[in-house]
Amino acid sequence: MKRREFIVRSAVGLGAAWLGSKAFLAHGFETTPLPRKFSASDTVTLGKTGIKTSRLAMGTGTVGSGHHSHQSDLGVKPLSDLLLNGYDNGLRFFDSCGRSA
Repeated sequence: MKRREFIVRSAVGLGAAWLGSKAFLAHGFETTPLPRKFSASDTVTLGKTGIKTSRLAMGTGTVGSGHHSHQSDLGVKPLSDLLLNGYDNGLRFFDSCGRSA
């Protein structure tokens, strides 16, 4: 096992142990059930802006790490179909912001 893999596995194990412990509750983290079931397409308001959008956002994937993404690898038609399917299923928040190189 490589050192990096050991560190990652150890951190995951410690995190899981902490979340399952009473220390998690002692730090003020509530485990109260949600009042209702939420859906990705629920409409929410963004802060005090009054802008309403879907709870879930979908990235367009046009600029990924190293200017590569799985969505842009699809090509124009399949990516368009994917985005339209999201819209047809209630998504209204599409992140199309890319970063400059």
